Amino acid sequence: MLGLAGFIDTHSHIQLSGAPERAALEIEAARRAGVESMLLAPGAPGDWAPTRAFAHAWGLGYLLGIHPLFVQYADEAALARLRAEVEASLEDPFFIGIGEIGLDGFVPGQDQAHAEAVFAECLAIARDYALPASIHVRKSASRVLMHLRRRMPAGGAVHAFNGSDQERESFLQLGLKLGFGGAATYAGSLRIRRHLAEVPEDAWVLETDAPDMPTSRRRDAFAHGASLLDTAPADILEAADAAAMLRALPLEAVAAVSRRNAIAAFPRLAPLLTRPDAFARRGRDTLD
Repeated sequence: MLGLAGFIDTHSHIQLSGAPERAALEIEAARRAGVESMLLAPGAPGDWAPTRAFAHAWGLGYLLGIHPLFVQYADEAALARLRAEVEASLEDPFFIGIGEIGLDGFVPGQDQAHAEAVFAECLAIARDYALPASIHVRKSASRVLMHLRRRMPAGGAVHAFNGSDQERESFLQLGLKLGFGGAATYAGSLRIRRHLAEVPEDAWVLETDAPDMPTSRRRDAFAHGASLLDTAPADILEAADAAAMLRALPLEAVAAVSRRNAIAAFPRLAPLLTRPDAFARRGRDTLD
């Protein structure tokens, strides 16, 4: 593990990248780079079974939920099935919580009333089973906060946080961690980088959103002719480098703090990481 505490990617969709062979190569590269685990987030209900299977195959954690960009697939039957899937997964050591859920105010034409009803039910499921959530917030913070105050999950993280100072404090007061990834590597992301520099030590986690949310290196390579802009799981080290610079910490401390915060946000990670079939432990013999 390169002498570091393992990096935990608290938000990834690498299982849905559509290129299984490339995903496998990238996950092995992440293991060699010191990534200890990842949380796999589905999008639509049809992603639940593939996400669970991928998590089991690699020894990774997974979430169950309905992404706000896929709420058109979330009727009453789908929400009932989500509740049933969550209840059936409580004994699964690889199941970590609810996600990705939330609200998105960026995409035009979305039925916001339906989206809010879906989000509310997903939060109710998280609350009823005392589970944390990975929460999507894009141009929707006030509405997301309103729903959280009504149906607060058992902790979790705000994915790709990019809000105001007031929104930052509101989410932190609810006990949520703030997720930082590829956007924090851009010199021009002044607000995001300031948040990462300023938040309390126990308030932030690292993520990649792979294959989305590319780092500045990925963007520059693509601009110079690289064929892919996709984010890879090992790119979490670039987010970690940004955190190290912005918080004036050695990389080893970034790894340790972000790992501790990830476990605090998603407590079911703790027993998963100790299992002999967990991701990092499966590859330890070949890496040592």
